[in-house]
Amino acid sequence: MTSAWFKPELAELIINHGDIFNETHSIIADIVSGHLDIADLVENMAGVLTNKEPENREKGMRFYTKILKELPRDYLNDMQVKFISKFYIDRLKDNHRVVPPVIEGYSVLIDMSEYNIQNCTDFLTILFREVTCQSQTRQDRYNIYVIIQKLCNKDIEYLKSLGSDFVYGVITAMDGERDPRNLVFLFEFLQNFIKIFPLGHLAEEMFDVISCYFPIDFHPSNDDPAAVTREDLANSLAPCLCAIPEFADSCIILLIEKLDSNLRLAKIDSLKLLIESCKTFTPQSYSPFLRALWSSLNREMSHKTDDELKTTAHEALGALVAKMASTANTDQDFENFLKGVIISAQSTIADATTVAQFVKGTKILLTAANASNQSCASITRAMVPATVAYYELKTAPKLQIASLDFIGDLYEIANKKGLLDEVKAQITNVPQICLSAVSQTSKEFQMAGFKTLIRVQECLGEDLVLPFVEVLIYNVQHAQDNDLLGISVETIHVIARKYPELIMDLVVKGKCSIDNISQDKIAFQKRLNVLTNLASIDDFTKVIIEEMLKIITANDPEALHVVEALSGSISMASVFTIEKVTQIESDHGLIDPVLDWLYKEISSSSPDALAHGYTLIANTIGSLPPEKQENILIKHTPLALERCKQDDIYFLIIECLYTPLHQIVYNSKFEEIMTVSLQVALKSDKDVVRTKACVLIAHLLNKAEHGQKFELLYEMLKTQLASCNRGDEKLCPRLIQLYGWITKSLLMRGSDVFLFWLQKIVGILATPQYCTHGSEAIKLIMNENTDYLNRKQHCRISLLYKQRMFETFSVLTEKIKSNLSAETKESYLLSWAYVLDKAPKTVLKNEANKVAPIVIDCLEYDNKDMLQVSLDVLCHFVQSNPTAVSDSLQTILPRLIALSKYMKSMDVRIKSLECLYDIANTFRTSTLLPYKQDVLLDLAPSLDDKKRLVRNVAVRARSRWFLVGAPGEEKPN
Repeated sequence: MTSAWFKPELAELIINHGDIFNETHSIIADIVSGHLDIADLVENMAGVLTNKEPENREKGMRFYTKILKELPRDYLNDMQVKFISKFYIDRLKDNHRVVPPVIEGYSVLIDMSEYNIQNCTDFLTILFREVTCQSQTRQDRYNIYVIIQKLCNKDIEYLKSLGSDFVYGVITAMDGERDPRNLVFLFEFLQNFIKIFPLGHLAEEMFDVISCYFPIDFHPSNDDPAAVTREDLANSLAPCLCAIPEFADSCIILLIEKLDSNLRLAKIDSLKLLIESCKTFTPQSYSPFLRALWSSLNREMSHKTDDELKTTAHEALGALVAKMASTANTDQDFENFLKGVIISAQSTIADATTVAQFVKGTKILLTAANASNQSCASITRAMVPATVAYYELKTAPKLQIASLDFIGDLYEIANKKGLLDEVKAQITNVPQICLSAVSQTSKEFQMAGFKTLIRVQECLGEDLVLPFVEVLIYNVQHAQDNDLLGISVETIHVIARKYPELIMDLVVKGKCSIDNISQDKIAFQKRLNVLTNLASIDDFTKVIIEEMLKIITANDPEALHVVEALSGSISMASVFTIEKVTQIESDHGLIDPVLDWLYKEISSSSPDALAHGYTLIANTIGSLPPEKQENILIKHTPLALERCKQDDIYFLIIECLYTPLHQIVYNSKFEEIMTVSLQVALKSDKDVVRTKACVLIAHLLNKAEHGQKFELLYEMLKTQLASCNRGDEKLCPRLIQLYGWITKSLLMRGSDVFLFWLQKIVGILATPQYCTHGSEAIKLIMNENTDYLNRKQHCRISLLYKQRMFETFSVLTEKIKSNLSAETKESYLLSWAYVLDKAPKTVLKNEANKVAPIVIDCLEYDNKDMLQVSLDVLCHFVQSNPTAVSDSLQTILPRLIALSKYMKSMDVRIKSLECLYDIANTFRTSTLLPYKQDVLLDLAPSLDDKKRLVRNVAVRARSRWFLVGAPGEEKPN
């Protein structure tokens, strides 16, 4: 076969010897080196290209196309490209078997650097005339679409010069396409094509061709590895239907028609199309249809159970209002439309007897107000006075409270849009209504009044400060409810920022003065909370902090309360910024007096009593820059280590000094700190101290810089742990807990060595004596602890660490499955539950076939935590991947029925009933009918459950099962 391509015998080889297709790389080498001209190659192939059998001519074209695909894109010159183009165009008229390789080859030819766009004229003419696109295979149709796209990308202006014949050819080629992958490609291509090419008299025909797909009614095959989803098709189709203003009337009529149908997906797609159309169509396009559009939108926004439908309808209203607002002050369409929305919503609010009905009307108004400045101003002017009057009518308390929330929402929107000056006359009296609310004895009224005042603080007049302060201070001194106390403190803080001098006189030096503690010790802690909160404001910092530090330094009996108040306020990032904490430490020295106080109190007080002191130290150090942190460590570490040798309770001071450090902070004491931490973690008899030691070890490993520092600490840890006695029954649970912290720390920083420690924990799950400790270690690894290993403490947190834990745990547990006993099975499944609870749902979906049997097994055990996670994952599978559980319904349904009566947890009962509903709403009727009667009978007791929420879900689930197989049942997708 060597060099056969230099001779006419090449044609015979192509016909009879398929091996020649494997020699194309040699042919390419001879062409590129100049030993063979591509025109001569065509001559040598003449016998196969002109063969009387279409099958052989097809082989010839496939061979030539393969040659073309392997040629360098810059090899052919202009004349060669033109010659090959004419050759391929001529082949288009050949037998239908020859057409596919011709289309494929021409697609390659367009990519050649010397391809001239003018070569395409004859090709397109013959293609559209001789080749019926929809008669070709899916791949060949796709290749035709790709050719059209490539030519458009090559020279769009030349193709536009071809006029309506080219556009008509494109329309004809795609008319009737049914393959979802081709349709996604076409829709994405058409989004720009329609905008660029003048359609003229073909606009209506183009719209008809693409609108026949709306709404998308398609569901991918479960065994398709690269399935196109219904959402992919719907999202790419919508921009085509509203690509140009010429489509406006047809598009709006279409979406109104489908919006008024009974199909849920048709409604959602129509709403999304309306949203998309507002990007393209003119406001005048909607004018004739505004009444019909508002009627449909209002209906869908009133839907009682379908949250997605309601949300999409609100988005559509917002888009329509924003579009129409651009005509404000030019014609009456926008004003009339907005007036209709306001009147309709006002009627809903006026007729409301429940908060849900009231909120339905207000949400519509808020959506419209959010859409544009014009609508916001009009709605605020109309609704604030109306809502104030509504509040004063003394309607039901819950509706009055809801009206306050509505006023606050409108104010925030107006403020965000910079319209407060325009609506100043309407909002002036809002603080007075807030004062009326907070003056009542009801907690609910006071909470609502304070929340609204916080939102409308800018319009609070000086004359109302004193009345508000009187109510606020009374709450601080006498209120027992924590929520009311919290909002009262926040309100004082807000007023202080606007009127600092008044609050200084009335509160800091007046009713909440620290000097008055002997007169009212009962309210002392509450007043401290107010003062520490106010200390974050520059005008108050010096006065308050210095007074509080005097109490701490003097070792006053009330120092404990001062520290608690400071800790609580400084830990609130919304009140004390990092910069503010740093400023307080620099100007007033917070750490030294608090540490001195801790040393004096630590031996006589419980760790819980001093917990706020440790937290205050940690939060303050964590806010400081690295260089200041290093200075504090140098100053305080020696004494802390010395005291820790005497009593490990002093380790709590070491922990609060070292856990909040920046990653770059490192000194010569770190190795000693690691050693001390290990000793305390394994030997201390105090639970809280051992836990803190584990936490510090985790922080040191997590934050140590990559390289020598990390390796030094890690090897020290492994070496010291290797010498531990695993036979010590007292030591083993402590080791397992430490393994959990080490694994969590390393996993979160993205270090591969976490696998070594996780293997130890997984192995423990198969041991009856310690399997429960192993499952607790897995729980520790997966749980997000707000106090440790977080970004506030400058820890490294890998974005995908939970996904990595799931994948690794899944592999490791395969090795112990065969070693599980009845004693260890529950701990094994509980560990899985902890992992599944935190694993991303997308990851679970990909591993559904593996996870589903584990979840089903979990339903047998009397463990509330495990049951809640398992039911949640099972519901997810039923909705997103029903095939994973379809074969196990015979097992699943009885277990769900049993759990619907699980008296230890209302949440478990509700979730099991929701899962039963999802099953009835998802699987085919033929699959469910064998179970229908048994499920209906077994669900009856849940209708009489003692909890109303359970009864509601039970009614919904049982009603759906009643409909299984009923005439007219809407089949699940």
